[in-house]
Amino acid sequence: MNIKPLKIILIIGDGMGDRPVKELNNRTPLEVANTPNLDELAKQGVTGIVDVISPGIPPGSAPAHLALLGYDPIKNYTGRGAFEAIGMGLSLNMGDVAFRCNFATVTDDWVVIDRRAGRYVSEGPVFEKVLNSLKLRSAANVKIIFKHSIEHRGALVLRGPGLSNLVSNTDPGKNGLKVLEAKPLSNDEASIRTAKIINEFTLKSFEVLKDHPANKDRVSRGLLPANIVLCRGAGVLPHVKSIKEKLNLKATCIAGVPLIKGICKALGFTVLNVKGATGGLNSDLKAKAKAAISVINEVDFIVINVKGTDVASHDGLVKEKVRMIERIDEMVGIILNHIDLDSLCISVTADHVTPLSYRDHVGDPTPILISAPTIVPDDVKEFNERSVLKGGIGRIKGVDLMPLLLNYSLRSKKFGE
Repeated sequence: MNIKPLKIILIIGDGMGDRPVKELNNRTPLEVANTPNLDELAKQGVTGIVDVISPGIPPGSAPAHLALLGYDPIKNYTGRGAFEAIGMGLSLNMGDVAFRCNFATVTDDWVVIDRRAGRYVSEGPVFEKVLNSLKLRSAANVKIIFKHSIEHRGALVLRGPGLSNLVSNTDPGKNGLKVLEAKPLSNDEASIRTAKIINEFTLKSFEVLKDHPANKDRVSRGLLPANIVLCRGAGVLPHVKSIKEKLNLKATCIAGVPLIKGICKALGFTVLNVKGATGGLNSDLKAKAKAAISVINEVDFIVINVKGTDVASHDGLVKEKVRMIERIDEMVGIILNHIDLDSLCISVTADHVTPLSYRDHVGDPTPILISAPTIVPDDVKEFNERSVLKGGIGRIKGVDLMPLLLNYSLRSKKFGE
């Protein structure tokens, strides 16, 4: 009997999960949003909740995506910086150390006014050239590579002998705090040297950016100056099997932000660059849907990340988060209208919960649905945090998701005889 495996689509609403919101009469954005397509998938499939890392542990986006894609983050997470760098198109060599960076606004005594310099830094390419010309005394035989990405984001790569990713962040993580001193997290010479390089880079970035003409122009237009670069998430390339080697899947990633692109590149995914997929609230989700439809016959597995829900959460934008969820639902509708559902296993979840009331990641479980013609549906009729508590999936960990998708898509291998 020749049974054809189903195609798999995994949609990750970044930070989509939430807690009850006062402005929404103590309902969550998922409960308030108009989501006929997600609700229909919930009716046809099974639902539940996911502790992406472990119960009560707030996941970072990078380890969260590793887990949801079937890679144990405890074993395979080697720092966010490397994923950011390769997601921006930088090439990393073994031994390179990469950092995720923010253009930020600080006072003269380095108290952070805004970790994102107003979030949008269109002058990034200009600042990139200045930063790449820096000469650091502490960085003899080390090449400094800085690349601006989107909005306020960038990546820094250190290339040379005797480096380590065991260094702490200069980004304090919150506004109103002073820029941190990078410290070695190990007593070895490589960690000590790398920390010195990062501290000198931070100082030099302030010196060359604070009076830069582009920043004076920003201030004249009522914008915050991007007068320093904050570094965090020191990382190196992970040693992992590709998703083809590990799960026998020809896989494609559709995302707007470099981090997710970088994670998928590191795992052997083909990454599609979709015009209009910005990773922000203005991201073209219809274009993402069309991109998925265009390649579905060529691949086994497509992962689609939507960052806008997380952006709205971090900025405390209630209406925008509700609308972003509705736009995800519209994207799902386009996909469902153009792909044969009898050949499809589709799942929707979040990589973490980012409550509007807290504006950061928390350790709550995320809602999940899986729909496929191979599934015996549960009794859940709506997709939201409250409804899925009654679902047939129950409560699982992030690394449990891919085995479920492989099973329902008829791709699992039997354990034992």
